[in-house]
Amino acid sequence: MTKLKSLKKLAKRIVNGKAFQKKEFGTNLLDMTLRGALGIQHRRPEGHRKAPVKLVLGSADTSDEKTANPIRIYIGSEPAQHRGERILLWSILKHHNTNRYYEIYIMKDLASFERKGWKTGFTAYRYAIPELANFQGRAIYNDVDQIYLADPADLLAENMSEAAVLAVESRDTSVMLIDCGRLVDIWTISTLRAALQGRVHATMLNLLRERSLIANLPAYWNSRDHEYDQKTSRLLHYTTLQSQPWRPFPKELRYRETPQSELWYTLEREADQHSFAPLWKHEPDRSYADMKDFYSVAHDE
Repeated sequence: MTKLKSLKKLAKRIVNGKAFQKKEFGTNLLDMTLRGALGIQHRRPEGHRKAPVKLVLGSADTSDEKTANPIRIYIGSEPAQHRGERILLWSILKHHNTNRYYEIYIMKDLASFERKGWKTGFTAYRYAIPELANFQGRAIYNDVDQIYLADPADLLAENMSEAAVLAVESRDTSVMLIDCGRLVDIWTISTLRAALQGRVHATMLNLLRERSLIANLPAYWNSRDHEYDQKTSRLLHYTTLQSQPWRPFPKELRYRETPQSELWYTLEREADQHSFAPLWKHEPDRSYADMKDFYSVAHDE
């Protein structure tokens, strides 16, 4: 987008009053830097990974029963979210059941996806999960801007009744419990690519609504910002961009602290004390690529 077009777009937003409009979990002009207000976004490279990066929690000696029914978690991420990604992984490690077997898939910079117009670098990857899982079993999806406060295995065990997808709202798919086997011919990668020509979220979710396959996820599995309750919340979602403690896009947003910020900082201090790095022994070949991502982003900041 040229600077002139950006200025015209900004002026239109100011005139119609949307630029300063307060919206729950949203971002307005006062939350942005000049760069952000003009719509000049951070550079997004072409995807280069052939498949999600797989991380494993659990002994290699686990029984066939455990490995046949893993706790599968798919995380949508991008290089600028390296701090958020690390602490989300740490929260899973902290709360996981050591007697269970977990497979964690990082969906970041995947090749063969046209990401033009995506709000994030991982916006639509989530709808490819059923096919990535070979349309078998259940899977969890998480945006990277979250932390677990309880064992993800408990989320996987939630009652789905007749639904194929559980989400906190029919328009909010930032956390999902997915029955992959029930989405054959509904959520496929080819369907997703066709939907990318239009409104991807609306297109993919309408496919569920038409068949009554989406239902409500208990709110404690997606407590967004001020919805957090110390006694009941099992997952905290830092959904308001300008209040994400790890500040992934300082050139576009004016960040501020919230009462929930300290909870994230506490987890980061714990991860630091344990020298935690998400480069597990099961995936030694991914170290170079991910450390390159980490340091290139850190250098930019």
